[in-house]
Amino acid sequence: MTKKSTSSVNQTNWFRQSFREDYLWLYAHRSDREAARQVKTALRFLPFKAGQKLLDIACGAGRHMLAFAQSGAVVTGIDLSPPLLRLAREKLDKAGCRAVFKRLDMRKLDYEARFDGATMWFTSFGYFPTMADDQRVLSGLSAALKPGGWWWLDLPHPAFLENNLVPRSESTRRGPNGAAKVTETRIIRGRRVIKTIEIVDPAGKRVYKEFVRLYRPERMGQMVHRAGLSTDGILGDYDGSALSGSSPRQIWFGRKV
Repeated sequence: MTKKSTSSVNQTNWFRQSFREDYLWLYAHRSDREAARQVKTALRFLPFKAGQKLLDIACGAGRHMLAFAQSGAVVTGIDLSPPLLRLAREKLDKAGCRAVFKRLDMRKLDYEARFDGATMWFTSFGYFPTMADDQRVLSGLSAALKPGGWWWLDLPHPAFLENNLVPRSESTRRGPNGAAKVTETRIIRGRRVIKTIEIVDPAGKRVYKEFVRLYRPERMGQMVHRAGLSTDGILGDYDGSALSGSSPRQIWFGRKV
């Protein structure tokens, strides 16, 4: 683990530096069991069948891939982070599930009508400097689907964040280097929520930033349509409830036109 501070992380390339080894234990509470529950909800709304080919974009540590694979999907995961891809591969191998992994920037998806379904979970959309970049992600997702293929996109709900954002939190956790003080600050600036994570432990001080563009449902609907995707519904949380003004999530699902 490096002792060098990462406080120089900028808005353009933050995602290249934030999803490394520290991310794995900072978000360890995001468990495989939690993902299995979320996928179980998704299967209530999606036209999924065992044997279908699934693309998980920004697959991270493979939590949702595992749940889909155990439901009978043939899974492919793409991510830009080598540590997360390594953990995902180990997770699927340990469970005896076959999977394909590829290190890839989600703006450069190079699949053509290959998959029956595609998913993006846990706020993995809105990372990039421009809305055109985000639109490119949706267009790549659409191109990767077979005609009539289904899609699932999990986003934060801006209205909820504006009313419930926690500006600052502190905790002491057990990390790989011993006791770690973790300070997290959050602000909404313009159309982005910016989260700063400061870690101080025996390995030194490290600072990570996350810049996520927030999309209101009206704008998201326009972008989805522009990508050639139809919408079957929008959920407000992982329990399958409908989107409302107080919903913490906006979870879109539908078909390729």
